[in-house]
Amino acid sequence: MKHLSNRPLRLAAAAAMVISLLAACDQSKSPSNTTPASVAQDGKITLLKDISGVWTPTATPGLTTIYYADNRLQILQGDAPLAVTLGDVDPAEETVNVNTVARGKEEILTIRKKWNSDHTAYNLSMTGGDGYQETLGFVRRISNDDLNRISRLTVAKTPAPQPLQPVETSPASIVPSDRGVIDMWLGGIDMNMRSCPGSTCAAVIIVPKDSKLSADTSTIRNVTESSGANTPWVRVTYEGAYCTPAELDQQTGCTPSHGTEAPVTGWMNYSRLLSAPRVQQ
Repeated sequence: MKHLSNRPLRLAAAAAMVISLLAACDQSKSPSNTTPASVAQDGKITLLKDISGVWTPTATPGLTTIYYADNRLQILQGDAPLAVTLGDVDPAEETVNVNTVARGKEEILTIRKKWNSDHTAYNLSMTGGDGYQETLGFVRRISNDDLNRISRLTVAKTPAPQPLQPVETSPASIVPSDRGVIDMWLGGIDMNMRSCPGSTCAAVIIVPKDSKLSADTSTIRNVTESSGANTPWVRVTYEGAYCTPAELDQQTGCTPSHGTEAPVTGWMNYSRLLSAPRVQQ
């Protein structure tokens, strides 16, 4: 009788052991959702979504649109899609590398989140291969309107031809045979004078529209911009009233508040300069 009374206890202990082993086996087969690799990947995706949006540069006219989706990064400067590919993403340092081409050579742009003092809001800083930095201020998150605009601009093969303006003098887009220093004029837009040939170079000053300057046509060189377009740039010298990049108003343009104490030399897009003053209406 004593042998029979212990049998149920032994059966129960054996059953408990089997259940425990089965549970452990199931746990070992369950995939982990918190592996270091998955956490790192989630951090990269979060950072790329954080930099996606419409931003306003402090020194360059127009808006910059950054959009990440489906493992693809797209950047538009104004209406111009830039030729970029996504590089390394570092969630710890909150930096994103962007591979592009500037001035005919490969370049890495670095985008970094810049938080305010109480860590409640952030802007972006963009650093070029030459060390030039520009701050991008937040405007809005990507909307359906922005997505439609990105789609239209990126599928367009060529820009629509612009009608000729009879009040403008034709731009001097052909290099003159007699190369040297000549007088030239700006048209109806303010223009950045840059520190080197290329639209990604730092803006030195902003020269107001219709201003006169000197251009050394012997320095003209073609530059492959980040958009892929080839643009002629020329070294210019200017004296007169100007704006600083920080003072440029996106709505009203350049309202000169400074004057040069000595001639200022820099680079401008040669195709936008005029060989004679434009006709004023």
